[in-house]
Amino acid sequence: MTSGQRRMGDMPLVLLILYTVFIGFMTLTPYQLDVSPEGPIGRMLQFFADHQVTSWLTYTLVEKLANVAMFVPFGFLLALHMGRRRWWVGWAAGAAFTCLIEGAQVTLLSPTRYGTISDLITNTLGAGIGAVLALLVMLLLPARDEPEEVDRVVR
Repeated sequence: MTSGQRRMGDMPLVLLILYTVFIGFMTLTPYQLDVSPEGPIGRMLQFFADHQVTSWLTYTLVEKLANVAMFVPFGFLLALHMGRRRWWVGWAAGAAFTCLIEGAQVTLLSPTRYGTISDLITNTLGAGIGAVLALLVMLLLPARDEPEEVDRVVR
């Protein structure tokens, strides 16, 4: 058991499983969620376009940022589960998982979904950011299993 696992128990693994199901639902359903201009995302983008300060927030940019953001928790939770020595697995598994997703979108869901290299890159970047953040958290938090120093005075 790694120090990260001892400190947090099974919580990262449980959250990782739930989050992986969420990613699967978001990416492997036959139809994309909210693609119409009347939907919440379309209205938000129109709001941004209507204001000069935020007019640079285009659909393409928001989609790329959303792809990065969607995989940050995946990389973070997997790295926490794997521990300090194998934190990089969060990044590598994120890349492998997004390859599977994009491959399924290109082959199995091709009439309604589009697998792209851009999604592969942004999802992998997100998993990497999450894994590095988890490593930083693990390095900054002391392991619980280490005994506290006790000052002993001999009289």
